[in-house]
Amino acid sequence: MANADLTQFLREVPFLRDIDQEDLAQVVKDLQRKTFEEDEVIAQQGAPGNGLYFIFEGKAEATHVDPRKNIAQKAILAKGESFGEVELNLGKPWRSSIRAIEKTTILRWPLPSLEPFLKTHPEALAHLSFAVKSRHLATKLRLNWLRENETIHGLVRKHPILLVRSLVFPLVFLGGALALGNWALSDGGSVVGWLGAIIAFLSLALVAWRWVDWRNDYYIVTNRRAVWLEKVVGIYDRRQETPLHWVLSISISTDLLGRLLGYGDIVIRTYTGQILFRNVGKPQILAAVVQEHWRRIKQKQIHTDREEMIRALQERLQLEGEEAQFPELELPTEGESVEIFEEIPSHIGLDQWTFKMRFEEGGVITYRKHWAVLLRQLSPPTISLLLLFIFLILRLGGLVEFLSLNQVLLSSVFMSVVLIFWWLYRYVDWINDIYQITPTQIVDVNKKPLAREVRKVAPLENILGTEVERKGLIGILLNYGAVITNVGTEQFTFRGVYDPASVQQEIVQAQEAFLERESETQRRQRREEVVEWLSAYHEEVSQKRVEPREDDEV
Repeated sequence: MANADLTQFLREVPFLRDIDQEDLAQVVKDLQRKTFEEDEVIAQQGAPGNGLYFIFEGKAEATHVDPRKNIAQKAILAKGESFGEVELNLGKPWRSSIRAIEKTTILRWPLPSLEPFLKTHPEALAHLSFAVKSRHLATKLRLNWLRENETIHGLVRKHPILLVRSLVFPLVFLGGALALGNWALSDGGSVVGWLGAIIAFLSLALVAWRWVDWRNDYYIVTNRRAVWLEKVVGIYDRRQETPLHWVLSISISTDLLGRLLGYGDIVIRTYTGQILFRNVGKPQILAAVVQEHWRRIKQKQIHTDREEMIRALQERLQLEGEEAQFPELELPTEGESVEIFEEIPSHIGLDQWTFKMRFEEGGVITYRKHWAVLLRQLSPPTISLLLLFIFLILRLGGLVEFLSLNQVLLSSVFMSVVLIFWWLYRYVDWINDIYQITPTQIVDVNKKPLAREVRKVAPLENILGTEVERKGLIGILLNYGAVITNVGTEQFTFRGVYDPASVQQEIVQAQEAFLERESETQRRQRREEVVEWLSAYHEEVSQKRVEPREDDEV
């Protein structure tokens, strides 16, 4: 392994990116290399930590087993990722077992040389401390929306100065309440005392609410996406995110106070606009994390395309004179049109008439609005029917006598028919409002009974980002809300769906599967083109070899 390769590898590690060449050369000398075969254990949970590790080649799996012997957490570590920071920083044994899932080369930075380096390079220490705090905080949160093999690399709250600023007014009122209480004790005024107690209670409640509110806002960076998680206790719950492969640029904005106290805004620009991470402590570090994983996604795609091209060339040239066999691409012939939108079934089977809020048929996932929305829609006709029934009982019991019995019965029958029709109309309206995810697109169907049907369709390839909103105490308790999909410059909203976080994930999964199929088709097409060009080149060279030269002609 050449030192130049190691130097280039270390330059791509975020906390070593700005280290000067001389110090980096010393780090290269201090690293210890070891190769592990597939399924070989690199580090064992519970064993003491003994250095900082980098994956130079291959992949590894981190598995944490809880005290009940259940696998509580899993993560995949790829080339360029490090592990061991938490154990070093906290002085604790390995909290997870690390196992090679293929032949893997590890670089270990031993403690005797790592500790002096961090003492003389506070920027690198700040990066490592940030990683440790992020991973430690991630273990305390239950983020059920994380996908398999998706790991958190950056997780922060807003800078504490925002909490201090939000507590100024309630603390001022608390001070006033204490002054009122002191005055009441000295003069014996009960009214003033009670007023002070009420103000003190409200001030303390506001302080607690502001503290909880501050703790519930997170900015998260995983190996796949950037996420802003915002919660207002009992009122609002929102998640805005964008896949890293849609990111166009990343910038940092700070003011004078932010530069003095070490906080600022991170602006992540995408095709649809931007995600703003406001008032983040040490924004340069979190921005570097976003940039690093954005770069890795781009490099992975380039590497995959290159491997596909090399494999195609090797298949073509593996045996001299042997014709390589390639599967023929089913491409449209000249003049043949291509269907962009698939036909969407207008009927969805027996599930259409049930109370199911999610069902799947023929690869199409269908969502219906939450039953709480149905209850809200049915409440007017239901209450009207109940009032009509109560009135009928009162008339039959002789408690109401201003109408004759025949008039009451006839009007009750007529009103019952009208109200039942109204009730059924509302129910069918709820049934007909559906959202669908197909293999190629998302669909919003809004169909009024005996009226027009509005059907909106958006291709999965045009989705540039998604958001989740849950508003109000009822929405949070019953776990329903809206999933907002950014399609170009417009928004496509699934309103009132149950478990909007899961709906969002299914949209993202469908999009990723579609893009992977499209990417595979494009790679196959490029491979076929290269083979055709190579075949034409070999044919031309062969013809030149067999053509007789003019000097040889008689």
